[in-house]
Amino acid sequence: MEKRTVADIMEKSFVTATPDTSVFDLIDMMVEHNVAVIPIVRDDGALAGIVTEADLVYKKVKPHMAHYSSLLGENVYYNGMNEYEKGYQKKMACNAKELMTTDVVVASPKATVEQIAGIMVSEHLKLIPVIDNNRLVGLVTRRHILNELYKEYNG
Repeated sequence: MEKRTVADIMEKSFVTATPDTSVFDLIDMMVEHNVAVIPIVRDDGALAGIVTEADLVYKKVKPHMAHYSSLLGENVYYNGMNEYEKGYQKKMACNAKELMTTDVVVASPKATVEQIAGIMVSEHLKLIPVIDNNRLVGLVTRRHILNELYKEYNG
């Protein structure tokens, strides 16, 4: 596995979004293209960050639960469904730059498959963007690593 490079195995065709892409559009892109991660790129092709399914579910899409307070020893509901709906709509109205992860581990296309596999394991990563000359040129996923392992062991 060591002889092959990231450039040999990376996905070169992938969906991207801009920092101004809405949450609605990010969700639509993930569903339409059956992807779990969308790289966020600037106009010059530089990687600004990534948005994952988890970012959408845990940071923005998951509406706040109704609030309860104790008043005279009784639990009192004080948020109301109208407030719940407003909070949900507010969160859905944000964009990629408000929820993207910006501290992203990246790789060079010249890195070896073994190096990138080691990083994925040690950092518990599912995907690593590939950067060349400050531009996003590819993506490497666990599936790419598994495909290489399969080829190595099955000839």
